[in-house]
Amino acid sequence: MKRFRHYRLLYAEDEPKIRNSYADFLSGLFKEVYVAKDGAEALRIYREFGPDILMSDILMPKIEGLDLVERIRREDDRTRIVMTTAYSDKEKLLKATELNITKYLIKPFRKDQLLGALQTAVDQLEKLDPSHLLLEGGYVFDRHTRLLTYGERPIRLSRNEALFLSILAQDPTSFFTLELISERLYLDYDRDLSIDALKSLIKRFRKKIPDQLLENRFGLGYRLMVSS
Repeated sequence: MKRFRHYRLLYAEDEPKIRNSYADFLSGLFKEVYVAKDGAEALRIYREFGPDILMSDILMPKIEGLDLVERIRREDDRTRIVMTTAYSDKEKLLKATELNITKYLIKPFRKDQLLGALQTAVDQLEKLDPSHLLLEGGYVFDRHTRLLTYGERPIRLSRNEALFLSILAQDPTSFFTLELISERLYLDYDRDLSIDALKSLIKRFRKKIPDQLLENRFGLGYRLMVSS
């Protein structure tokens, strides 16, 4: 569940025992978990923090779950939403489908069912936001900012090291020869590095990362190892 650590979740549930139990469980999975006891509080937290995933009960005080989702969907189609309810209501299920709900869980549900729903939500987020490349060992490379992080910790890279990563991240399933990397550095980033200089750069870069993050095959070149 390392992939969950890069996302923030808002959990809305009006029953204290259920809320406290699942809040503790979810806090061990996500980067940040916000908790709301009713729909109005959930809407306020959503507008303040903009979480990636909303997990909400349908029947809640002040603003019901589907009304909450309807308000969110007026301005945001990115946030993934998992709805929970103690009732199997066909009319509500139909409305939930229209509101682009990721999953609909009937209480009581097992933790493996919840994890499956959250996994689907994360899969959808990654397709919506391809800027974040998830790598082996829990590392993440942001293609836009060229920032490599491990958990909350940024990995200090030189400018050329960050550009080297950017080139490999253009197509993480393919190998890049030293010649091709050197050519891309010159054409894409106006950085003229010799093959020897590039070898030295890669050697320095390898000292900052675990071995499984960068694969090197004789005759093929280098590629990043992405998380499965």
